[in-house]
Amino acid sequence: MRTRLIFFSALILSLLGILNLLPRTDLVIKQSVYLLISLFVFFWISRINIRSILESSHIFYLITIALLIAVFFLDKGDVRRWINLGFVNLQPSELAKVTVPIYLLNLNGDLKKILLGLFPTLLILIEPDLATSTVLLFLTWVVVFITTKNLPLVIYLTSLPFSAILSFSKSLFGLFLWFFSFVMAILRVRIEWLLISIISILLVGLATPFIWEKGLREYQRKRILAMINPEEHSEKVWQTYQSRIALANSGILGKGIKGATQKNYGFLPAWNTDFAFSSLVETYGYMVGFLVITLSAILTFGILSLAFSEDRLLSHISIIYSSFFAYQTLANIMSVMGVLPTAGIPYPFLSFGGSHLFSEWLALSFVFSAFRYKI
Repeated sequence: MRTRLIFFSALILSLLGILNLLPRTDLVIKQSVYLLISLFVFFWISRINIRSILESSHIFYLITIALLIAVFFLDKGDVRRWINLGFVNLQPSELAKVTVPIYLLNLNGDLKKILLGLFPTLLILIEPDLATSTVLLFLTWVVVFITTKNLPLVIYLTSLPFSAILSFSKSLFGLFLWFFSFVMAILRVRIEWLLISIISILLVGLATPFIWEKGLREYQRKRILAMINPEEHSEKVWQTYQSRIALANSGILGKGIKGATQKNYGFLPAWNTDFAFSSLVETYGYMVGFLVITLSAILTFGILSLAFSEDRLLSHISIIYSSFFAYQTLANIMSVMGVLPTAGIPYPFLSFGGSHLFSEWLALSFVFSAFRYKI
């Protein structure tokens, strides 16, 4: 019963995504083809024993790495994220979100998982695609968190992003470093490990301001600053303002396909991808928006409920991919509402695009395979 709810939630979200593309029949046809291919792969992979998939996960990983490297040679643009296959633009970073975690799950050793998770994350960051790299970094952390028996390691990994955030304030960074050292001392961490962890946190703290100035593009810095101080960077939150207008003026039943002004007249940028939720609500109303959020909740918590199984593998896979769907859903919704910077993270199953739709159904196939062949 739970798996049926999960499947139909994903399917209805996918169909609503196609409905949102009207009146653009060319996009409707493309997304319909992407969905049919994704469903074919889903039914095929979900019938393969998950343990056989794990044994072949290194092949998935190597193919993903090869595609991520190929992007730098095949995409000649300033932002190198896609491989043109003629009928579709493949985005390897979307595939990495699904294939890398299941490979890491099959590895022994926390350090090996961290290093092999950071490598594709770094490749994605160089493209540059900051938002997608955070998704993969988060999933790497999830894999290590649910498999490690080393609590200090989890605390250390969690401390790294905090050290980056607090590095812009010397006093807060110093206080955080002291607190981290105190916690590690209570846990009786070996002195050499304590020194290594403190030094690495210091390096992150020193490197973050440099990366902010030299590593991020100007538009990326302005998007982040716009969320902190929108009055001084209003030009960078223009698309967020348009998204809010679309949401605010939609009404219970929406404006209809022809009446959706923000969507039809180009005021809402990326209406079919980044702001698919906003354009859907503007067109079909709050009731459909509520339905989308409800379906996403059923999907995410339905997968998470499988984690209570006695089968450890099913439990781990359920946690990983429920975290994946939850992260992307929340990041997208908070972006369209202006809580987070506009980052380009698609709404699972709803946004237009073949790469992410294929990857999301592939993730779902891993979950269903684990459930079908649970011990």
